[in-house]
Amino acid sequence: MIELKQQKFTDYLAFAISALFSPYITAAVFIIIVTYAYAQNLSQFLPWMVTFLAFAVIIPGIYTLWLMEVGKIADIHISGLKERKIPFLVAGILAVIGAIILIILDAAKPVIVMGVTYAVNALAVALVTQFWKISIHTALFSAVVTIAVVIFGPSYWWLYLILIPLAWSRIHRHRHTILQVVAGALLAFVLTTATFFIFGYL
Repeated sequence: MIELKQQKFTDYLAFAISALFSPYITAAVFIIIVTYAYAQNLSQFLPWMVTFLAFAVIIPGIYTLWLMEVGKIADIHISGLKERKIPFLVAGILAVIGAIILIILDAAKPVIVMGVTYAVNALAVALVTQFWKISIHTALFSAVVTIAVVIFGPSYWWLYLILIPLAWSRIHRHRHTILQVVAGALLAFVLTTATFFIFGYL
């Protein structure tokens, strides 16, 4: 009985961590923080935020919900590898469009670079997903923390530690292997760092 309760607790804990750091939530919160931080007024903040959110979170989210409604995918995180191939490519293309619009809107440089970084990571994950199921949870969170460290300062390094329970939750729920969660985090770290370096950071 005790072992069963412990198992249920760890199952609930893994689900809670996975849900709390869902790519949709993580991306939305960080987009709002960064666009607000660099916008000088509401007339800048709203277009930047709405554009970024629309092409990174809202439109892909609506598309995912539609796929669930018509029975093309089983869950909102698109757990099956075969189910992921087209939706992830669509998400990558949408991210590129969003980055281009941010450039047209003449958004602040950190916002534009973040948009480009998001697009680069989204396309990379989409390409890898055509052959292998890499973790989008750890990839996105790794990218977000790397961006925070670069633009807000190294004092935010401790956020990388959250990757440990996040990776555990994905493994515990049998959504990914150890290699898949590590690969997601490392790929995003490398691509994010490289993109910011190309744009004159670091």
